[in-house]
Amino acid sequence: MKKSAFHIRFLFWILIFLGESACSESFLRNMENYGSYGDETFNSETMVTDYVNTLYARAFRGYNLPGQDLLGLWADRSNLTTEKWGMSDWINPSVTHYTSASEATNLVSYFGYALGTSTNNTPYTRIRNGNILLEELESSTISETSKNYARGQALCLRAMQLFDLVRTYGSVPIVTKVLNATVAGPAEQLPRASVTRCVEQILRDLNEAASLLPDDWGASEYGRLTSGAALALKSRVLLTYASPVFNRDWNNPDNKRWAAALKATLAAQSALAANGLDGCSNAREWAEMLARTDNSFHKEAIILKLLTDEQGSDNEYNGWEHLLRLPSQEGLNGYAAPIEMIDAFPMADGRRPTDKVKIALGSKSFFVGRDPRFYRTFAFNGIKWGYNEHPDNVVWAYRWRESGYAYGYSDQNQIESPAFVRKMTGMETSTTENFSYSSIDIYEYRYAELILNLAECYAATGHPDEAVKWLGEIRKRVGIPAGEDGTYGIGRLADRHQAIEACLYERQIELAYEGKRFWDVWRWLLYDGGQGDGLQLSDVNTCTALGIPPLNGTHRTSLYVDVLSYHYTIGEEDPLLSKRSDMEADPDAADFEEQLVRLQGFWEKYFTYGMPDAPADRDKNDNPVDIFWRPNYYIHGLGSIVLNNNTWLGQTIGWTDPNGMDGTIGWQDSETLTVE
Repeated sequence: MKKSAFHIRFLFWILIFLGESACSESFLRNMENYGSYGDETFNSETMVTDYVNTLYARAFRGYNLPGQDLLGLWADRSNLTTEKWGMSDWINPSVTHYTSASEATNLVSYFGYALGTSTNNTPYTRIRNGNILLEELESSTISETSKNYARGQALCLRAMQLFDLVRTYGSVPIVTKVLNATVAGPAEQLPRASVTRCVEQILRDLNEAASLLPDDWGASEYGRLTSGAALALKSRVLLTYASPVFNRDWNNPDNKRWAAALKATLAAQSALAANGLDGCSNAREWAEMLARTDNSFHKEAIILKLLTDEQGSDNEYNGWEHLLRLPSQEGLNGYAAPIEMIDAFPMADGRRPTDKVKIALGSKSFFVGRDPRFYRTFAFNGIKWGYNEHPDNVVWAYRWRESGYAYGYSDQNQIESPAFVRKMTGMETSTTENFSYSSIDIYEYRYAELILNLAECYAATGHPDEAVKWLGEIRKRVGIPAGEDGTYGIGRLADRHQAIEACLYERQIELAYEGKRFWDVWRWLLYDGGQGDGLQLSDVNTCTALGIPPLNGTHRTSLYVDVLSYHYTIGEEDPLLSKRSDMEADPDAADFEEQLVRLQGFWEKYFTYGMPDAPADRDKNDNPVDIFWRPNYYIHGLGSIVLNNNTWLGQTIGWTDPNGMDGTIGWQDSETLTVE
């Protein structure tokens, strides 16, 4: 659906860089003195609005895939979890990052570059640009309402950026004023503040932002940060701060950090619910909610990236469907799901999956009787998965031997998994240039995450029944029945550890492929339970306590769906083309369950599983490898460029500096918050 030019300019962060080449460029390009402007710049409401738009653009430009994270650095980390296979350097045991001095990863440069003749869009540059606005607004002559709204957005964006820095580097410098880059004296040599002090600054910014921003911008400016968004961000920040990665006392239900997270989350939930943000009511609505293309208000959205399908060199589109759609649908190649992820989904009654449906145990009925979200998250052979030009499309992705070692693939769909991701794809996206012009909005923060935060806070503070109650709210809205005990299949949990595990499990399912799983694994130290050699991050093994197997020592697996050899002769064309013609399972059909049973019979009769040519997780020689995340990877060290130019910063514990000296800056402090 096309958007008007007015709508794009003021609502879409994608076009803010166009503003830089128009009226915005006149002051952004002329930052020769890093912040010297004419008085008229911030006395014009139009120019202040353009400046605020540019702050959004600098933060969110490039955010066009739901699995991405970190403001300004939109990198997909799903291959660091069970959501996607493909060994990366960070979990490949054959690669060791002994020091950040090697500048080996994007995270090294994320902290910032050496000063040059022009500015780069790095975290502290984004913070600086926000600080410029905050300082200039003090003497601005624009209306108080406009001033408050601009200030609130700048504070919220500054808080979000500082939070990302803390998640990446732990202790970092706090910058709340415009520094003079030419001064090298002690006044400008800001030290790395403790994580607690950083969190306090984030809370100050979010508290003030919440007091300044509106609850609702109205349809004409939908997509801007709101008061509710600021409150929800407090919940995310304090939940992270209370988690084991930063909190050695995480196992204490009376720990003040958990209490603070619970209080903030309750406040955010109350405020958002009062403003109409309370989610969806059934599985179909859940799926449609995540595939909206008209940029209109939805009661699930807290923070989102609005995108467009209007073609233009400076416009930004959702790239997700281009990746997910199969070649038979004119997509790229499909997004194969690891078997470990498929097998994780609950049953239709909410209980954990039984052995009968696990592909890892050879099941060909894995798709029968599953959680309603399963059919909106994955597609598989025989399921209806339509799109604009072909709303009734039924997809098939199996193979058979054509000759020798050569295979034929149904409809040219060569995908190495019995199921592939379909979540966040819609019926309205056109196949134009392989689905390249999708306008499906991306939820950076949605209501479900806030409710999951609330459940986790209750679990951690020793209230498992309350945790189950809120997890039930997540399940109820997609159609999972309450059951005789009213727990929606979760059951009565005996203690806080079981409740925390249940929360992390529900997050894995509800937020699958939305860029959240890595952060849950990370903050709960689920690679090694916090027991890494030389850097023990938790007094209690988090994996053992929660009953969650560590990711270290595991690998992701894949399988092809093959036609049983006795149903064809080598050399013939697709042997099932005619046999499958009346086979379909439509998630929206009234008799969907009966269709699935019939489809199961088809799978049992015609299919088997075939091994891939190479392991899903492998080294450069195609040898199988297991995940091995080292304990210093949880918090990144600083690179040599930063350390050489800012010698007072110091290196992070677990890393070495350019001189080979061990880092001394920690991130698990025992300080107490002084800001609520």
